[in-house]
Amino acid sequence: MLDDISHQIRSSKKTLRKKSKDYIRNFKKIEKFIKKEIGEIEELKKSSNKIIPEINFHELNKPQLNIIDAIHRRGCVIIRDVFEDNKINNLNLELEAYIEKNGYFEHQKKKADLDKYFSDLKSAKPQIYGLYWSRAQIEIRHSEQMAKVKKWLNNLWIYENSEYKVFDPNKELSYADRVRRREPGDNTLGLSPHCDAGSVERWTDSNYQEIYKDIFSDNFKKYEPFDAKFRDRTIEFESPAVAHVFRTFQGWTALTEQGPNDGTLQLIPIAKAMAYVLTRALQDDVPADELCGSKIGRALSVNNDYHSLLLKGLVSIPKMKPGDTVWWHPDVIHAVEDNHSGKNYSNVVYVGATPYCKKNLDYTIKQSKKFLEGKSPPDFAAEDYEINYKGRVKLEDLSLLAKKQLALEDWN
Repeated sequence: MLDDISHQIRSSKKTLRKKSKDYIRNFKKIEKFIKKEIGEIEELKKSSNKIIPEINFHELNKPQLNIIDAIHRRGCVIIRDVFEDNKINNLNLELEAYIEKNGYFEHQKKKADLDKYFSDLKSAKPQIYGLYWSRAQIEIRHSEQMAKVKKWLNNLWIYENSEYKVFDPNKELSYADRVRRREPGDNTLGLSPHCDAGSVERWTDSNYQEIYKDIFSDNFKKYEPFDAKFRDRTIEFESPAVAHVFRTFQGWTALTEQGPNDGTLQLIPIAKAMAYVLTRALQDDVPADELCGSKIGRALSVNNDYHSLLLKGLVSIPKMKPGDTVWWHPDVIHAVEDNHSGKNYSNVVYVGATPYCKKNLDYTIKQSKKFLEGKSPPDFAAEDYEINYKGRVKLEDLSLLAKKQLALEDWN
């Protein structure tokens, strides 16, 4: 298997180099662009000005063009006040009760070895919880407010081309994900800069090569990160840590107030930063069968050995209040602060934007069977804590919208 992957990497790198008249010069041009972007981010940091675009939920009907332009450039956005504080505070308490009354911690100790993605956690309590079907998660994930947000986000993309319609931006499917409840003083959950949704595949998969063809063929200026063509057709290597859906945005909803130094999310807010990562791996100082540290079945690696320039642009997101949401493009490099030095729990529910397309529908149908059984979704370790949990949401508890998003009712 490893020999085969090694061969794929060597072969792909040769092919990709040939797409450029001069792959070294091509990288230098991209590097020059990135240096300019990083310089601007560093200046904004010094002056304490906003770096990540923000918009209020109630402004989504009449967004300013400069906000949309900023999102397309930065690849991320904070949408505030999606939910009222009181509602989120109550859901946070309800989620805590769901965890306690169902004995989650005892169950987690017995199955802790199943989820290798966060296998280095040393805290007596986990910080990422393998829960998916609590009322708090369902109410947030399948709410009318969230549907409006995701419809708005999906429409920021180019979703139709001369060959086919990639997705329907106004119909949303559901990607059930976990929750984070990070306790004060925790130093076990720091995640180094990375991207999800494929690592080695971004060089070796033919559809990813199509997505990034302008980058490799000296047309970087023409590259459009928000063009969805072929993103619904990528094929990922099998791994419990890799998402098998196309998310227009990854994201989460804050359950508690949290900000910098509270163990929060960090982003490199450059939508085109992936171009640097991709072309850096083709340079002559990188071994022929390596991709700057990226490994099969793991997150895409962004590290100091090869990407020190990019890492200068890493910023913590600003203070979030309960009911605020943050969203980032699937190519945007992100991380989690090593330490939570705040005084209160830093809690979030992960929710991504998963528009209606065949790739996402195929996954959602598999996921719906897990929901009906109370099991963990297909993309996650089969911990299956919730099968007999009291308070788990069942089919009869779902709204019509939730049933459509879970592929339990037809959208038509």
